[in-house]
Amino acid sequence: MTQPAIKLTYFRLTVRAELSRLALVYGGINFEDERIPGAVMKELKPKLPLGQLPLLELDGKAYIQSMAIARYAGRLGGIYPSDPVAALKVDMMLETLHEAMDKYVDVRFHTKDAELQAEKAKVAADQFFPKIFNFVEKTVEGKFFFGDEISLADLYLFDVVTNCMHVGFTDFSFDSYPKVQAIVEAVKATPRVAAYLASHA
Repeated sequence: MTQPAIKLTYFRLTVRAELSRLALVYGGINFEDERIPGAVMKELKPKLPLGQLPLLELDGKAYIQSMAIARYAGRLGGIYPSDPVAALKVDMMLETLHEAMDKYVDVRFHTKDAELQAEKAKVAADQFFPKIFNFVEKTVEGKFFFGDEISLADLYLFDVVTNCMHVGFTDFSFDSYPKVQAIVEAVKATPRVAAYLASHA
């Protein structure tokens, strides 16, 4: 089966599209990585399904919803399992990490008042993220989440920790989460991801 022409459109941000980018990059999948300035969104919005990004186009046909796109990218790259139980385990971690992503988006982008933003960030760092990352840490079974083979969940952990936690919640420490830190470093060290990060530094 011939691979379609793939185009992924999002802002010049990580947030909702970075997991899909990482999955495509890790899998060695050729795709057009279109990063648009926020200023064009007003004009673009009426043309988009549900008026939102990211947008995936396969041979010109449009698809939306960040996690649906990410799972598709993971399947293409061979890092989303076909076994139902293995997929359930990966999905469990994807959904858990997505809660952390949603918290980041709420605090960083949806909360405009600086004082309220700081208050929300502190509550999240003190109460919400310890619960999330305690569970994440206990789930790790090996070099990666589920052994020695990388999965889409490992890429999402890397994305959430490096692009959300280290940016929006600098008071939260990962010192108590050595397995989380080890996965982040292991993902960062994979050749294609390392090259991608270097090209977007």
